[in-house]
Amino acid sequence: MRPGELTTLEQMQLMARAAAAQAMSTPSMLRLRLGRYPTHTPDLRKCPLPDTRLCREALDHARGTLSPAVLNHSLRCWIWADTFAQIDAIEYDPEDLFTACALHDVGLGAEGSAEHGCFTYISAADAEELATRVGTSEKSVERIGAAIRLHMDLTVDRSAGADAYLLHAAAHFDVAGRRAAEIPRATVDAAIAEYPRTGFTDEFAQSMRREVELRPHSRAATLWRSGMALPLRTNPLDWKSR
Repeated sequence: MRPGELTTLEQMQLMARAAAAQAMSTPSMLRLRLGRYPTHTPDLRKCPLPDTRLCREALDHARGTLSPAVLNHSLRCWIWADTFAQIDAIEYDPEDLFTACALHDVGLGAEGSAEHGCFTYISAADAEELATRVGTSEKSVERIGAAIRLHMDLTVDRSAGADAYLLHAAAHFDVAGRRAAEIPRATVDAAIAEYPRTGFTDEFAQSMRREVELRPHSRAATLWRSGMALPLRTNPLDWKSR
């Protein structure tokens, strides 16, 4: 098996966990659909894009590799990751986290790889190569790669590190609306105005179907087969931005 591939048993277990998680999220999604947002919302600040060589090169690479829709998704993930850091009181390295957010999907839908069995591993290897070339510390390279490899996991807890935890929370929020009740609608609308979601849902769905074809034993392919299309299509982030 290639790195990133799941056994048949692991795929079955992941599909069962995904179905259970989706069922548990339904009540909160219905409340949001009815406009029942929490009355108390945190006072959140917006963190600017880090201005370092690594971040500039990561952003340039993302711009040259990703479509406009997926690039906007990646930049929204930076906003969401920082937002969840404020909500959960987590300290992080802005350079490492931004790089992971910017590059976490550069392998999505990429041609088949003899070395990697999941697009997250392709993305991580790409990000690690860029960070190493720029002269980033070995620890930062490891953190960036680990965060990207883990972001498609169903759950990631804080023990995995701040970057992995926050990128995971951000990506699942932007794709499926997970934890949507925790972020003020004004914050959501401002981020979407800056980085629109135009075309993202359809393009992401197409890319995930391609992952099923290219890397059928990956976590991404397994989650798509388990019904990921439903939370993607009913994401509350799109209710006011369509």
